[in-house]
Amino acid sequence: MTMEELVENFNTTPFLFVGSGMSRRYLNLPDWKGLLKHFVNQLGKDEFAYNAFENKAKSDECKAGIMPKIAELIQKDYDAKWFAEPAIRTADEHALEAIHRGVSPFKVEIAEYIRNNCLRQDSYKEELDELRQLSERSISGVITTNYDKLLEQIFGGYSTYVGQNELIFSALQGVAEIYKIHGDIDKPDSIVINEDDYVEFESKSAYLAAKLLTIFMEYPIIFMGYSISDSNIINIIKAIVECLNDEQLKMLEDRFIFVEYRENFVGTEITPYVIMEGDKPLSMKRVILSDFMLLYKALENKRAKLPVKILRRFKQEIYDYTITSVPTGHLRVAALDDKRVGDEELVLSIGRMSDYGLKGLRGIRPNEWYRNIILNDLDFTADDLLEYAFPSLIKQNSGRLPINKYLNEATKKFEECEKVAAALDFEHIISNTIKRNRRCLGQYTSVTQIWNQEKLSLERATRLISHLPEDKIDVSELEKILQEIFSNDANVLETAPDGTRSHIRRLILVYDYLKWRK
Repeated sequence: MTMEELVENFNTTPFLFVGSGMSRRYLNLPDWKGLLKHFVNQLGKDEFAYNAFENKAKSDECKAGIMPKIAELIQKDYDAKWFAEPAIRTADEHALEAIHRGVSPFKVEIAEYIRNNCLRQDSYKEELDELRQLSERSISGVITTNYDKLLEQIFGGYSTYVGQNELIFSALQGVAEIYKIHGDIDKPDSIVINEDDYVEFESKSAYLAAKLLTIFMEYPIIFMGYSISDSNIINIIKAIVECLNDEQLKMLEDRFIFVEYRENFVGTEITPYVIMEGDKPLSMKRVILSDFMLLYKALENKRAKLPVKILRRFKQEIYDYTITSVPTGHLRVAALDDKRVGDEELVLSIGRMSDYGLKGLRGIRPNEWYRNIILNDLDFTADDLLEYAFPSLIKQNSGRLPINKYLNEATKKFEECEKVAAALDFEHIISNTIKRNRRCLGQYTSVTQIWNQEKLSLERATRLISHLPEDKIDVSELEKILQEIFSNDANVLETAPDGTRSHIRRLILVYDYLKWRK
């Protein structure tokens, strides 16, 4: 069987299940052991220090395996030293807030280390570009145990859910979504790494398995970046298998694909592989390769009819209306009481918002208003936006909206809008907390300087730029960077973490003020 034939047999576009091997390949990040050794080295210069932790872990009861126990022992010593010796602290002021809230310094510093050591490998640029193209129509979603931001950067516009709680208690749509089941560097407290974390994770595994079961039953699952004996995968598969009967397990046989990297391997080798969970065998396909482009090129042949981000938006809009019976900015529902129209004659339409008339402007959401400042992607005039959309939006946003662009383009007078614009100058856009914390800028003195150095972390880059004084912000530089952010992910105000979204909205307010009012 060839790679192309394997993919051709898929019933639909696949989900990827991504492990740390992908972050090592594309970002040059260490594996689990390498990450722990980095922090052990900060505790002292003894070359056998890690071995000592490993030896102690072997003599202790390991409730979740040897590696979580080693991490637990290292965390205990590291946290104690972090509080006692400020010299080892590397987290910036924003990250320190998490420690004030009670998050372990060990987890905060892990998040900072990963954030600051993601080095894109130029040799794999072609692979990443190909994977980014596949994200449009050839991949349904991603599950990962990685903490870094690589997947969000590649799969622009996908909605991200962090940790078991978000997954369990969220209404998942099962398409164009990223499930970060072991946490995220933007939320250090969500990181699953020590024994207690894994014990808690296992205690909820049945709930997580139930949430993911539909995905496992409906989509092909491609495991990438894991060892075939990785306990992270084995335990999740075990929880899934326990929910299924023999007939259902047979259905998974052609849907589970385990990709195993083997250095300098030529071409691909595809063979059957069986995992035994108790007395239940789970058959899958094992793919051995060195060049991931062979897999990516094969996936090009499996494409959804519509971009998966549009499919997810459509499902979300229908779901929200079903639950609330309230039309949204993208979903209009007219009364249907004509008995001459049968259920089979109803049609759902996908189209531009402008196609549904000016009354639809009242359904525009704040993020669309903000995004239009940069992308000009709403097909309405400034007069229409200010007359129909502004009154409800300003109530939702506590008097803060970028509005100078629209006033500049309007042909009518809008006195209430002008009052809002007059009250929202640079000093009112930037909070007192930001003004007090400008020392976090260090040697940075311009928008471009910060962006060039920090853009691998969108949260950090946008936060630092918002700390610049007014006289240090070149509006043309800011415009270029905001356009780049939205070109990478047009829906970044929907998909980015809360903190990042706040920073971007603040920068749009600054940009709107500097470009059209000043």
